[in-house]
Amino acid sequence: MNTAQHHLLMQCLRESRMIYNEMLETVKAHYAEKGTFPTKYDLTARFKGRGGEHVPATTVQMLADRLSQSLQRFLAAKELGLPHVGFPRFKKPNRWHSIQLRQYGTSRDVWVDADSKHLHVPAKLGKLLKIKLHRPIEGTPKTVHLVHRADGHWYALIVCETVPQTEHFTSACSHPDIGIDVGLKSFLTDSEGQTVENPRFYRTSQNTLRRKQRQLCRRKKGSHRRRTAARHVAKTHLKIARQRRDHQFKVAKPYAEGYQRIAVEDLAICQMVIFHHLAKSILDASCIAFLAILSDKAERAGHAVIRVNPRFTSQKCHRCGEIVQKSLSVRTHLCPFCGYVADRDVNAAQNILSLAGARPSGTASAGRPVELRSPAL
Repeated sequence: MNTAQHHLLMQCLRESRMIYNEMLETVKAHYAEKGTFPTKYDLTARFKGRGGEHVPATTVQMLADRLSQSLQRFLAAKELGLPHVGFPRFKKPNRWHSIQLRQYGTSRDVWVDADSKHLHVPAKLGKLLKIKLHRPIEGTPKTVHLVHRADGHWYALIVCETVPQTEHFTSACSHPDIGIDVGLKSFLTDSEGQTVENPRFYRTSQNTLRRKQRQLCRRKKGSHRRRTAARHVAKTHLKIARQRRDHQFKVAKPYAEGYQRIAVEDLAICQMVIFHHLAKSILDASCIAFLAILSDKAERAGHAVIRVNPRFTSQKCHRCGEIVQKSLSVRTHLCPFCGYVADRDVNAAQNILSLAGARPSGTASAGRPVELRSPAL
């Protein structure tokens, strides 16, 4: 990507944010006047041709679709009584980083060249962008997102439709089942006694982050030096997020490919972070993101992730079923009823496996597994 193309992309990013905010203002005015929200087709028709010199027509359509989806999520959450989903907000420059392109194909808006080294985009965005394709495209490409990261580089996220893997659903699978307990002392512990250490990427980078945030606070608001310091802080956060995500993928892959059914807890993280003395550690572990990656990889391998109710999984004895109360600082399960002694997390993982109705390691079964979901605490 040359300097001119980078300038065109940044112009499109700024203009698309302004169009989105104008759409949101239109939605609010329409609701105040008629008491209803306009559809994405109404918004597309009203803002047709508003792209000007920098925003492609399909990007304007995707902006209308994006706002419409936000409204639908807000209305659905309001019906369910969920307080944490709010009304769509006006976007500031530091919260707007992507350009959406709708149509993929040689006769459409965007496609990858045959040499896999160039990306064809609308002329308003530079027409031909040089890329580094880090892996082959799988499935049928549908849309493309051009994302500007904190490191200053642009990334093309190609969304593809893939065929689900079902070879293990239609025939006998020799892979066993396993239960996984995610935690804070260890990143995870399975029912076979294996553990994965918690890397704590955020805590290990806190000294660097603290130093850069102090530099940011010393800079005068609106100055070039403040913008430079803000980029340094953002790059540090980006590095932490990439380290965490890379670790989650590496841990999830052997479990997703080596076990047919993986039993995990259906955690309610929003309720868990209410306890502020553990909130930083809980968010640093990012268990929900790991379980989402694990579910996706298991589905691609023809396996399944079963979520169970986490109630009493750490307190219940796996051998006799009695409740043995213990605080979070007690790391060993010692049952006074049957004498069973095990690591606290191993006992919890075995209880999770039992709640899922899965079979332990060393046995096999046929047929398609069914995902069980229980309400979280």
